[in-house]
Amino acid sequence: MEMMRLWKNRSGSGYPLAITIVLAILLLSCCIFEYFRLSIIAAEVRDATQSAIIAVATENYSLVYNGLRQSYSGGYTRSSNQWQESWTTGDIYNRISRDLGLVQEESSYVRKSSEHIEYSISQLKVNVINTPFAPTSPYSMQQFTAEAQIHLTVPLSFGWGHLPPMQANLTVQAVYRPRF
Repeated sequence: MEMMRLWKNRSGSGYPLAITIVLAILLLSCCIFEYFRLSIIAAEVRDATQSAIIAVATENYSLVYNGLRQSYSGGYTRSSNQWQESWTTGDIYNRISRDLGLVQEESSYVRKSSEHIEYSISQLKVNVINTPFAPTSPYSMQQFTAEAQIHLTVPLSFGWGHLPPMQANLTVQAVYRPRF
């Protein structure tokens, strides 16, 4: 009889459910905050790379042949009696590391906060697409374009080192368009 009374006593049975709900909400909010942190870091690196690649496109301004009549332009210079391609990719890593406060470690650039690696970038690939000097069709021509691809690695703060880091290849491009 005594045992049945204890067994039917339901006072305090809501505590485990309340604790479970609170822990589930905490776990979910940690995942959401980590997602936002990763999104912010990726956007910051993408914007810095975009700024650097735009600088490369505008640095080539003086090297770009201006075809005002046909409204196309390309990186060409006159050398004796012929035209030759002329453009530069600039120093994108320096610009990005200056903008983001990165330090070079081996083959990658790293941002640290109190001895912990916040993120690293590596494997920068720059491709400059020059406009054809005399395109066959003005409708299918390419523009003077600078493209960059960079590899971003961000260690996760959620998971206490048991989860692999986020790795992403970020691609940005800038197109030079003459205005006048």
